[in-house]
Amino acid sequence: MAFDFSWNTQKNYLKDVKGKEREQERQGKIKNKMIDPTRTHLNYDFVKSEISLYKRVKDRSEYLKSQGSKVQSNSVVMNSNIITIPKEEAVKMTDDEQKRYFKSCYEYFCDRYGTENVMSAKVHLDETTPHMHLHFMPVNKENGKLQARIAISPKVVREIHRELPLFLQERGFDVVQASGKKTNEKLSIHEFKAREEMRKQVRELKSEAQQLENESAILRSEIRTQKMQANEGLKRFEKDMGEQIKTVRDNAKQEVAMIREEMSRFEYDINRHRERLILDTEDVSKELESTKKDLDHYGKQLQERIDSLKELEFDQRIDLDVKPNLLTKKVTMANETFEELKKRAESAEKMQRALRASEKENKALKESNQSKDKELNELRGLRIENRKLQREVEFFKQIIEKIKAFMTQLVKPELRLAPQQMEQVVGYAKFQAKDRLGRDQDVELQNEFEKKGFDKAKNDFEEQQKELRKDSPDMER
Repeated sequence: MAFDFSWNTQKNYLKDVKGKEREQERQGKIKNKMIDPTRTHLNYDFVKSEISLYKRVKDRSEYLKSQGSKVQSNSVVMNSNIITIPKEEAVKMTDDEQKRYFKSCYEYFCDRYGTENVMSAKVHLDETTPHMHLHFMPVNKENGKLQARIAISPKVVREIHRELPLFLQERGFDVVQASGKKTNEKLSIHEFKAREEMRKQVRELKSEAQQLENESAILRSEIRTQKMQANEGLKRFEKDMGEQIKTVRDNAKQEVAMIREEMSRFEYDINRHRERLILDTEDVSKELESTKKDLDHYGKQLQERIDSLKELEFDQRIDLDVKPNLLTKKVTMANETFEELKKRAESAEKMQRALRASEKENKALKESNQSKDKELNELRGLRIENRKLQREVEFFKQIIEKIKAFMTQLVKPELRLAPQQMEQVVGYAKFQAKDRLGRDQDVELQNEFEKKGFDKAKNDFEEQQKELRKDSPDMER
């Protein structure tokens, strides 16, 4: 007795192919009680390939697209077909007859759509009713393009329902076109599988949602813990920074007091040496003037004596007893004069030595003044360093304020603060504090995360400057 031909088809997008492949290949957890896992090894496929069904369909779609087919995300790229042998008829057939029946159906679709477009023809023998999952790509053979609305239109479906039973009859099978009732029953079975698959997905989604909810609760707890730890760390940081700032301020005050005291002593010494130098210089100048006058006076007298001696004319016939008297008289006069001159010369020599000593002391005082000037420069350097320390204190205050401002955002439950993020925030705050203070020196960054935050702030600042220049072209000019 003839039996009705059972076939139904369903359109699929590319996103649906993986689900069809999991169903066909029995992938994942099997919940269909109609499937006997001990018989799954009996299943076979007329299309032999090591490539997954999804990859085959995707590659073929891209090829057809390169050949002129219009393939989009909402394009029908595959039709899933289920061809069934009724259970009461299957028991009458041998395994070879069943295989020949399914292979004949496979050959019909290969002839109609092209063997290269039949992606899979998997026969399932592990269910109560033998059936074949046949997947083909709806290619219009007239132009070779992927066109589901033409290749598998309702008219074509009715045509296959008429032609395929006749094709099977020619192959010796007693099968006729179905009246529609059983086809609807098979379609209901297909829809039942689709619903079961959907229920499965719903259960999986519910499970994932529950897992996400649990993870969310854990994350909220971790955020609260991180927030508490961050608050405690911030308090410790503020306390440590306050102590450090106080220590720096106290040390700076002590240093300033010492510097001021040293400056007072230095200024006193400078004034004292200046006054002494002025007095010594005046005394030496007076002595030099007096000595110079004396030397001029006695020099004139000496010159007069020398000139008077030159005017004397000695007679060659003078008696020898007279010459000694003349010589003695001349010597006596010279001795008195030279004795006086000697005393004056010794006095002048003493004055010169005193002058050289004064000049030496003057030079020493100049060197002392240079040393004091150097100390003054060092003192100015210490003052500059003191101002630098004050700016450092202000810099740390700015960092604390920036961190406080950021920490206030942690009240949002969706935010999660990691240690690396905290370090990036510190680096970001260091750049902003540096920019606000106008600090020329390089900022010391502790690690790569602080550098990352610092660079991020720098890039943001540069972008803002670019925007300002764009908005104010006159400024650039």
